[in-house]
Amino acid sequence: MRLKIRAAQLLCVVGLGVLSAQAVAINCQKAGTQAEKLICSDRRAVAADAELNRAYAALLKQAPDDEIRTAIKDGQRQWVSARDRALERVADNPDSLQDDDATPGSLAAKLIEARTADLKAHPKNSNTPAMIGAALRQREFRKQFTGGPYSGYDESCDVLPPYEVYGCFAIRHYQNNDRVCSVEDYWATGSVYVQRYVAKLVDNKPVPVASCSFNGNDANCPGSIADDARWNTGPEVHKVDYPTSPLAKLAVDIDDSDDYTWLQACLTDKTFPLSNPASAGK
Repeated sequence: MRLKIRAAQLLCVVGLGVLSAQAVAINCQKAGTQAEKLICSDRRAVAADAELNRAYAALLKQAPDDEIRTAIKDGQRQWVSARDRALERVADNPDSLQDDDATPGSLAAKLIEARTADLKAHPKNSNTPAMIGAALRQREFRKQFTGGPYSGYDESCDVLPPYEVYGCFAIRHYQNNDRVCSVEDYWATGSVYVQRYVAKLVDNKPVPVASCSFNGNDANCPGSIADDARWNTGPEVHKVDYPTSPLAKLAVDIDDSDDYTWLQACLTDKTFPLSNPASAGK
């Protein structure tokens, strides 16, 4: 059985910690959690935390509006929660560190330094920070469509084994009138899996029309290396978990631009992919 990281599962693990996680510098005189105490035990980690929060404050100042500023804050809270979970796991089981010279404190420093690099990242020949650029692209793409209750990002983030790489995955929903096109990517047993879904709203409820996957357990999506690639159009079309409450409209740790071409076709052509299931979205 694959271990599948999903947003709902992560929320069950961390409870209200996701909501209460602080995206501010740690005060080591008041360190209360196991993760905070671990960071404060390592000079490099403490210095990295101070630099992280300078980078975070600078990124917030560059945000062009409140919506993107909120998305940055949400992304940082998710990272803090993921960092704390990873450090607590390592503190409880130091033998899980694969590098013989690594310590829980040095791992903390690496995680924090990597996040700082993400906060500071700029694409080549651009003055716009990468995270802000991702949010701007998401907004620009989505504004072409009506949106609705089945639109947004159901995001989950974690530090992946061996607890050195931070990754965010999402079920991404896009809606245009009665069309809902979705992408699910997730981490499982050392690999990334991607699933695509197409649905039509009937009585305001999504009814599956077609599905396919890359490296998953559904029909192979057109564009994959499989010789028999084509959309699954029935009778057993796979169904994604559709939102029952409003989702975030921006996610600064998600780059979904590679999917915009097929999503554009999916959201604007009511015959997609049924008119050509062997090549639609290729």
